[in-house]
Amino acid sequence: MPIVSVLAALLAGAVLILISGSNPIRGYAALLRGAFGSPYNITETLVIAVPLTLAGISVAVAFRTGLFNIGAQGQLLVGALAAGWTGAQFPELPGILLLPLTLVSAVLAGGAWGAIAGWLKAARGVNEVITTIMQNYTVVFVMHWLLQNGPMTAPNAAGTPASSPIGAGAILPIIIPNEIVPLSRLHAGVVLAIAAVVVFWFLMWRTSLGYELRAVGLGARAAAQAGIDPRRRMVLVMFIAGGFAGLAGMIQVSGLFHRVFDGFSAGFGFDAIAVALLGKNSPVGITLAAVLFAAFARGGTIMQADAGVSSHLVEVVEATVLLVIAAEAIVRALAVRRGTPAEALA
Repeated sequence: MPIVSVLAALLAGAVLILISGSNPIRGYAALLRGAFGSPYNITETLVIAVPLTLAGISVAVAFRTGLFNIGAQGQLLVGALAAGWTGAQFPELPGILLLPLTLVSAVLAGGAWGAIAGWLKAARGVNEVITTIMQNYTVVFVMHWLLQNGPMTAPNAAGTPASSPIGAGAILPIIIPNEIVPLSRLHAGVVLAIAAVVVFWFLMWRTSLGYELRAVGLGARAAAQAGIDPRRRMVLVMFIAGGFAGLAGMIQVSGLFHRVFDGFSAGFGFDAIAVALLGKNSPVGITLAAVLFAAFARGGTIMQADAGVSSHLVEVVEATVLLVIAAEAIVRALAVRRGTPAEALA
């Protein structure tokens, strides 16, 4: 189904390109070239895929437990703020201390922010969709204050509001030197993303906690009858989800910008919802979906420059992917309600 979704989306995009008077073959060729046409373009695609993968895992962990985490964007920003503050407060610490400290602070901050929605759901029955959306806006406006005229504002800052630079020890190294790929920005965050995918797989499919989380997602009442406390698991899983998103924010700060800019995130937390859905909440699927969406983002700019096709077409393709996936879910739900045998739904 994910392959069908992507093909249907590309077909819909081709129709729109034809209607606009452009050549879809030329447009998609430019998109592919922009994403994978050179070593530099490949590294740029991977740079975008790293936070998408981590944010996608954040959404998928909650999905597996029956929760809808719309707050990955806010959790990512909280993690970025924590990483930016920690890295700037202790700039003289050596990397062997400062980098782990920055990472842990981002994960804990993102996790704590996510756990708020989990606690409200468990203790008060508040819908996590509403709370996480509200939390996103809260983080955005608090971030405005912190970076414009608050305690994180860089001294003598001009232009875009930003925090002070992080210490050298908190910076993730570039793993492909510029001598090999000129202007390469591919940093060690890709290694952390791969490790996070492995942790996600191990946690969910090789531990008793993962079994309990998936059991709650399949049926909270049945899980409670088996001795699993769904409420505690809801808080814990939102903490875990926020931790993954917070790590994505830390990687953006330590790997690319080396400080926090107001509005620096390109909406990775929102795209992560599509990544998790397209990847079927599986480790490999999320990774492949993240690379695909990163290719769309990177190749879209080249497509507009070389083929004269608007880069907004990429958003249409992504939306079509979501529509096809949503249609599949609706069809399955209706079939289950009508009593269609499980074998027929496979």
